[in-house]
Amino acid sequence: MGEDDNEAGETMQVCPVCGSTDLYYEAGGVEGLYHCKYCGYIGSFVVDANEEMAKLIRKEYDSGATDIQS
Repeated sequence: MGEDDNEAGETMQVCPVCGSTDLYYEAGGVEGLYHCKYCGYIGSFVVDANEEMAKLIRKEYDSGATDIQS
C-alpha cells in the first residue's frame, strides 16, 4: 500500500451522520467539537472519507434510515 492507493479521490472530513462536509470545529475544554451545519451533529468524531463514501453516507441519511438495530 502506497501513495497510489488514494487515486480514487482525496479524503475529506465528513459528518458521520449525514455525510456533509459543511463542518466547523469549535475549540474548547480538553477536546474541541465538530458541528455539522446540515444536520446539527455535535461531536468529536468525524469520518475521513473519499467522495464515494461521503455519497453513501448522504444516501443513507436522505433515505431516513435512522433505526439502527442491535
